[in-house]
Amino acid sequence: MIRPILSYTSLLVLFATATAIAADKPFPEFKTHDVNPEAGTGLAITVADIEGDGDLDIVGVSSDDVAWYENPTWERYLIADTVKNGNVCIAGEDLDGDGLPEFALGADWQFNNTDSGGSLHLLHRNQDPKKLWTVVDLTTEPTLHRVRWADMDGDGKNELIVAPLKGRGSKPPYFQQTGVRLLRMKPPRDPFTTTWPIEVIDDSLHIAHNLWPVDWDEDGRDSLLVASIEGITNIEFSDEGGTSKKNLSGGNPVPWPRSGAGEIKVGNWDGTTPLMASVEPWHATQAVVYTPEKSDNGTIDSWKRFVIDDTLAGGHAVWFADFDSDGHDELLVGFRDKAPPKDLPGLNIYDLEYNPAGDPPLTWKKHVLDDGGMATEDALAADMNGDGLPDVVAYGRATHNIRYYENLGAR
Repeated sequence: MIRPILSYTSLLVLFATATAIAADKPFPEFKTHDVNPEAGTGLAITVADIEGDGDLDIVGVSSDDVAWYENPTWERYLIADTVKNGNVCIAGEDLDGDGLPEFALGADWQFNNTDSGGSLHLLHRNQDPKKLWTVVDLTTEPTLHRVRWADMDGDGKNELIVAPLKGRGSKPPYFQQTGVRLLRMKPPRDPFTTTWPIEVIDDSLHIAHNLWPVDWDEDGRDSLLVASIEGITNIEFSDEGGTSKKNLSGGNPVPWPRSGAGEIKVGNWDGTTPLMASVEPWHATQAVVYTPEKSDNGTIDSWKRFVIDDTLAGGHAVWFADFDSDGHDELLVGFRDKAPPKDLPGLNIYDLEYNPAGDPPLTWKKHVLDDGGMATEDALAADMNGDGLPDVVAYGRATHNIRYYENLGAR
């Protein structure tokens, strides 16, 4: 068969069409799976390979219990009931070298009690992870609110970072009298029977709602980003000993007590350009992205703030992932309260476009992932089905549900 020869004009039309299609690449579709529609009041969620079978399982923390859900059937197994008065946060780490996770759990959650309460525990698996795990008590700290694992000293082993929400003994309405005691706990040789040493790495910040470790220069030593009333603060061990601290942004630029930041995660634009994201102020309305302002030698001098959405209510989760496989991270944002225009909570993904020479340098497009079915308390992105695409897992506070949003790719 003789193929027709395309004219120059036809080639131009085809090229223009192909360019337009590439520029307007369709965003992935997501399929919603109800892992547990009656999971209780959601406080935290994480994923981990509980059985070492290569599949990520879901671990949900409600105020009343801790349970894991086996991938892919999502059958529920109880790890622990209410450990002490109310669970609040969780983070997983292999502490005994068997390749399987244990969990640090924050409990005894008392929002306004800055004098007592707040407890920290280890959840240690028994031989059968489908039966109740052993609970090991570690310490107490009033308003204990977040736990993360980070290697701040660069020895190749993670330490447990513990963050209360409010300063010990501080008083309402603004809790500004004392700062939050950020604690660093290095696991002992036998973490299940030996007392853990405790070090206070900072006590100057207020209403520290979240924190995140990041190795900025990939030297094996994590810095700690803290979102507080003061904004976003970078804390790291200094070469001279002790810690150094630098405020990267003041967050929401209004007077106390509506100043500062409530969430913090770090993503990446092109493999070399980091992005930061937050909800500002804490429990509030603004989804915010920070882009780096670099000097001539490539170091980051400051961060430029972009409010990409100011219509949230009870913003409570942020996460970066490359959902559309374009080599650039998108931003996942969840909020737990009723927001306009439909007076509903939900989950959004913001497709970002960053060009340092552009005017403006950052643009975005919002994609609604869940419109009212998820009062998002916590959410994350991870490849749950092994297809190489990041999916989304979320836990609702008022909706009491755990959902898995399967990334089907672009159609």
